[in-house]
Amino acid sequence: MILLSTVIDFVLAARIDSSQNQRTRFALITVSLVLNLVFILGFFKYYNFFADSINLFLGHFGVKNALPILHVILPVGISFYTFQSLSYTIDVYRRQILPEKSFLRFALFVSFFPQLVAGPIVTAKTFLPQLDTAKNLTQVRFRKAIRYFILGYIKKVVLSDNAAPIIEKIFGHPENYGTVALWLAATLFLIQIYCDFSGYTDMAYASALLLGYELPENFRMPFIARSVTEHWRRWHMTLSTWLRDYVYISLGGNRAGAFRHRFNLWFTMFIAGFWHGAAWTFIIWGSCQGTILLLEALYGSLKEKHFRDFRILPDKILAPIQIILTCFVSVAVGTWFRAESFTKGWTMLKKMFIYTEGGLRPYMLKTGIPVILCVIAGQWLGYFIFEKKKEWNPPVWFEFSFYPIIAVILALLTPDLELPFIYFQF
Repeated sequence: MILLSTVIDFVLAARIDSSQNQRTRFALITVSLVLNLVFILGFFKYYNFFADSINLFLGHFGVKNALPILHVILPVGISFYTFQSLSYTIDVYRRQILPEKSFLRFALFVSFFPQLVAGPIVTAKTFLPQLDTAKNLTQVRFRKAIRYFILGYIKKVVLSDNAAPIIEKIFGHPENYGTVALWLAATLFLIQIYCDFSGYTDMAYASALLLGYELPENFRMPFIARSVTEHWRRWHMTLSTWLRDYVYISLGGNRAGAFRHRFNLWFTMFIAGFWHGAAWTFIIWGSCQGTILLLEALYGSLKEKHFRDFRILPDKILAPIQIILTCFVSVAVGTWFRAESFTKGWTMLKKMFIYTEGGLRPYMLKTGIPVILCVIAGQWLGYFIFEKKKEWNPPVWFEFSFYPIIAVILALLTPDLELPFIYFQF
């Protein structure tokens, strides 16, 4: 599939660039969109979802199994490389870049292995120019790569994988647990998917650095965001950027009037939800995210128009409150992302907001609380390093002398179970 997608967009982009007829150019970009989104991504990822939904609907009228359910194996990373390849064709259509003359160079862009299966999503205009630069592994790059790889390993194996059994147990049977246990599981899941996904991208970033390439940043302390809008500027940033550039702006962005602007926000997040998976839970999750962004945009415009200089509290007090509220909303909405079905998701949310007791075990707190505290500490440390620019650069010998100690600690904290990266399924 990756070869087919690569060939399609390489050929069509060249034809688009060579054509001076706008109708022909539009027809060719439409062919690219249909082939990539309908026949490749749509068939492998969404056919069974639509077939099952249609069969369920027709079943109410006595029509049984109108469409067959296919046992199709989802190609690993299909959502990522389809978006990457498609962005190239769209950029050529928009005349933002020239088509790549070498098929091998373009194929390397689409299939670059460090980030192939789970991102970050790269675009041709940022990656292809790097093929023309000399590849020198400097001391600075090597040290940076080692740091990112260790950080990614800690996030994935020490934090995400240790929290996984608690999350699996509670999300699997939410009806058996009380409010505190459910909130703990929902909080741990948001942390799990952050550590799992950002851990992978950190290790992918490190691997690319060692090969002489630099991948785009994908996460930037999302748990210090003061609104859900800001959260999406810090969380899965390459997907947010892709959706902004190729969906939101294509719909008119904020240039099409207030109503269209807010609809475009909502629809873009709806697409984000559907991109993640062919299930109603993902659609609900994306719709909820879009509704929140819509409401925040509405509040922002009203505040700018009528209460620009009004301050409820000093910023030092208001900021922590906004951060806590944003995390609270993200945790609650995130239950739909992890829920195994609509019924289980709804059951969990009801019990989270209507107090009940039961199910909480000491081992859950013993594991869960340290994981939460580690992530909070990491966000705080990241804030000072990246936002306040207070990075510490010790001598090489001093830094490397700690690595054997870190290796022993990681070996002790690594759980016995082996879990795949969550985003491999997307």
